Amino acid sequence: MPESTQPAAAPKDHRSGLRSTARFTRAAGYKDHLVYLALIGIGIFFPNTGIWLVVLPLLMMTSFVFWIRYYRRWRAIEDLPASRIASAAQGYAELTGTVANAPGYELLGKYTRAPCVWYHYETIEVIDSKNRKLIDSGSHSVPFILRDDTGECLVHPGKAEVICSTAEWASKGNMRYHEWSIRVGDPLYALGYFLTDATKISGDLDKKSNAVLQSWLADPKAFFTRFDANRDGKMTAAELAGARDAARSAATQQFINSGGLNTLTAPPDGRLFYLVNTKNQDPVAATYARVSKEHLWVFFISLTFLAWNLR
Repeated sequence: MPESTQPAAAPKDHRSGLRSTARFTRAAGYKDHLVYLALIGIGIFFPNTGIWLVVLPLLMMTSFVFWIRYYRRWRAIEDLPASRIASAAQGYAELTGTVANAPGYELLGKYTRAPCVWYHYETIEVIDSKNRKLIDSGSHSVPFILRDDTGECLVHPGKAEVICSTAEWASKGNMRYHEWSIRVGDPLYALGYFLTDATKISGDLDKKSNAVLQSWLADPKAFFTRFDANRDGKMTAAELAGARDAARSAATQQFINSGGLNTLTAPPDGRLFYLVNTKNQDPVAATYARVSKEHLWVFFISLTFLAWNLR
């Protein structure tokens, strides 16, 4: 599915694990296990009486840090009750809904060219049956609307940790093209900082104002009837400025009528910011619960062996 070619294989969906603009891993805990293997390998391949007295404390500290990381994620999803957009409390909130384009923002998948709000892509060269080389990768996102049956919320996904299970791939020769995406119309679970501000004047409002103006321009006759004050069939700078002001007022009124400009962003206190392309977050919470318990087991096993070595 390169941009200049047609798909070489039928799209295939699969569970992809964690997908983030900050990091990209095959599954929760995947890279953590590599750290454990490296530390254990040091103890095995450098047989020395005191080497385990260094390796085991490192395993304990590392597993404890990993346990805290995944335990926090697990409890954040489990402990926070779901809210409706129209009645959500200000501050840290859990929302579910459907993805829609925000006015003025558009994004197409790199390979599929499908309308989306976030995607991650990888270009991989298959060298042989055992070796692959990552040629290129990256993530892109745009602000989007999260909508439920009570209202809308503008989501800024730039700093979110994204968990995406929608993936498509294709091949051409020895090249493989992979794309994970959150698409327009997808269900979405979101955890972040919710704020309603009916007086917010920002780039988001500018985008919606432009969308309102474009919708008016779609009917030129009605547009000129409304804003061509001197009826000369031409729009002066002053008349066009008046049309822009009217569009901005209309956009502002839309926000006010819906209870204000609802936004979801990264929490200012550093708490977790999640976007998951599903309305059922239980599998995600279950994964974090399992991984956190695995790291806790590593901690106690390392502690036991350290005590045995010290004796």
